[in-house]
Amino acid sequence: MTQCKKYWRIIILLLVSAFLSGPAMGESKDKVGQWTGRHTRLVWLQDQGNGSDTLAHGQNLMLYGYDSADGRGERPLLPNVGNHFKPLITPDGTQVVVSNRISRQMYLVEWESGKVKELGSGVAVAIWQDPRPSLLLRKSTTWVYCFSGLQPENKYGTSQPLYRFPLDKPEKKELIWDKTNLAWSNIQLSRDGELIGGLFPWPDAGVLSTKDRQWQRLGKGCWTSLSPDNSKLLWIFDGLHRNVQMHSATGGGSWNVNINGAPGIGGYEVYHPRWSNHPRYFVITGPYEKGDGGNRIGGGGEKVEIYIGRFDEQARSVEDWIKVTDNGRADFYPDLWIEGGNEASLADSIAQADSPVQTESWPASREHLVFVWENMKAANQLDEKSPVGFFQSNIDLRGTALYTRDFQLATGGGWGETGEAGKKIGAALARTGRAGVEFTLIPERDQQGRIVSLKAGDKPGVVIAQQGENLLVDIAGGSVSWPGLLVAGKPLHLVVNITDDSLELFAQGKSLGKKAGKVDFSGATVDSLIFGDPAGGWHGTLAGLAVYDQTLEPPVIATNSRLAGERTGETAAAEKLVVEGNLDETTEIPAPDALGAYRRALVVNTYSVNRVESGEYDRNRVLVAEWAVLDRTLVKTYDVAAPPERLVLEKFADHPELEGERQMMDVFEPDLEMYYRIPQSAQ
Repeated sequence: MTQCKKYWRIIILLLVSAFLSGPAMGESKDKVGQWTGRHTRLVWLQDQGNGSDTLAHGQNLMLYGYDSADGRGERPLLPNVGNHFKPLITPDGTQVVVSNRISRQMYLVEWESGKVKELGSGVAVAIWQDPRPSLLLRKSTTWVYCFSGLQPENKYGTSQPLYRFPLDKPEKKELIWDKTNLAWSNIQLSRDGELIGGLFPWPDAGVLSTKDRQWQRLGKGCWTSLSPDNSKLLWIFDGLHRNVQMHSATGGGSWNVNINGAPGIGGYEVYHPRWSNHPRYFVITGPYEKGDGGNRIGGGGEKVEIYIGRFDEQARSVEDWIKVTDNGRADFYPDLWIEGGNEASLADSIAQADSPVQTESWPASREHLVFVWENMKAANQLDEKSPVGFFQSNIDLRGTALYTRDFQLATGGGWGETGEAGKKIGAALARTGRAGVEFTLIPERDQQGRIVSLKAGDKPGVVIAQQGENLLVDIAGGSVSWPGLLVAGKPLHLVVNITDDSLELFAQGKSLGKKAGKVDFSGATVDSLIFGDPAGGWHGTLAGLAVYDQTLEPPVIATNSRLAGERTGETAAAEKLVVEGNLDETTEIPAPDALGAYRRALVVNTYSVNRVESGEYDRNRVLVAEWAVLDRTLVKTYDVAAPPERLVLEKFADHPELEGERQMMDVFEPDLEMYYRIPQSAQ
């Protein structure tokens, strides 16, 4: 009997030893937990319908979860099928906040039990834990950020204000931002809570300072994501849906990272990119193989699974991938939580690199601004103290207008519209009866066309135009002219001061004299502001566009002219490659109506290279991105019998203005560098 007990003790000790030596919580058998090295949870939406509800509008969605420690694999967190939107894992990993966008209600789901608690009205878009404990209870607060209200919305964004509330006190909402529209994905905060990243709205990507409520534009695109540490990196998803452009909000540097290289993606588009709570890890969904040429994302499909990527220590590239789901159904909107992620950081050198040089900003005085557009990349924002209040000045490209690689407006025979800015400007000018109009232009040719128009409905407004070498200002009583001023290819800074009885022109900071002319801003109220000529008569570039509700003083004009001159020519010319080639492989040209919110689209094709006219190129084929749709109009067709074409090309990487443009690519040529075909109007 004693001998038997001895053997049983040995067996028990061996079993205990074997148990203790193995990984806890079943992670030895879990590929995801082994790959991350930490307890990992993933939540997402699974489409129970035809797999095309990529933006989670419908009612055939289930809330799914994956826990590396429970050994249960993919499983529903809730049993019901319905509308679920943008699930978010709480910072401690124990709960999920999810919304119903149809009923506009928010819910808190316990991961282990599936217990559901109502959080009230709204749509949750972010969760952040304040690292500073409260003074009274020494307990940190978890905040839920949500859109709430009855203001209009669409599938891309909303005009509803952004609020936040403590997770344990959902009735205590605080207003965070109501100055601009916002997009649904992705709003995120830095660890210290000083920055909110997002689209303000699509496609204007940037960060909002929570201290002074100042917004900083970093680029254009979609599906932004802000690093969850304090490195203050914001990525912007590109129009190809294959790369993100990393931007340092504090250092000013930027770089491109490919995120569709996971095994199984096959070069196709990916979607729903989102940083996890750990700055080295992120999630995507893909591949998107279905759908029409203009909307592969909307096609979804049963092959769409969830992948986790791991960045290198500086988020310069993706060093490894793992495929998490494998279920034959479309999986959307993933959110990833990794234990200890809230303590991890990217390499310190990230925050120290590319420190921006502080320079004097244009315009020198903002006191009477009613419109300001420095360039495509600038904030172009008026604060609440301006005569029109807070206003985001934007330009909508029309016709063949595009942006240049240094972010200026290139009309190319097209024009730029400014939306509701015209009416705000008109009201301000009607109050003062005066105006100052400032811009820097480079005319491309000897031509006749409108440059800047302050239109007043069917009544004469103010039109600044080119007629050969002459600058004209057309007003109700006729026109005034300054001859011999405009030279093709030469930058020129201009200010036109307008009163009720005179016009004064300043060129390069110096007055060219006053001329008589009557302008009645109260009798003919301005209602639109247009840059360029809708009739196609003006080709050139414009930057530093401003309208004031007062005339500008000569010292301010001189300073602005100096600043404009310093800005002009800052970007070095890109190297050109000119080849003769024949169209080889093509990408399906999208129907303009299939582009969703986009008005322009590039297609990526390959051309066989017959000869190199100028530049250096040693391959027999070239990968080319070229415009197929401009302003919802087809500008390209394919003709297999066409003669060889002359292609004027520059490296696509040298054109950051294309970052947020919609790009279609059906060809897969990972070994060919992509070039951008310069439009005929810009050659």
